[in-house]
Amino acid sequence: MSAVAVTRTYAVPRGANTIERASIRLAAAMARWATTRAERRQDRHEVMLALIKDEQTSKPDPRATDHALAQMGMRLR
Repeated sequence: MSAVAVTRTYAVPRGANTIERASIRLAAAMARWATTRAERRQDRHEVMLALIKDEQTSKPDPRATDHALAQMGMRLR
């Protein structure tokens, strides 16, 4: 009994020789690698944009009310 599980099938043309089969497997592996790399890059890009958006979004100043009251000559809370 084999411990290897086939998780992916390759469309290999009938009569393909060893080099052709190997090149098809290599191409599939490279496509998986490139896809994974692009997905990781996109995830990093989305995180970076979210961080930039959080940085540039103005936060409410807790002392703004006190400052506005002081400018109008009223007592601070």
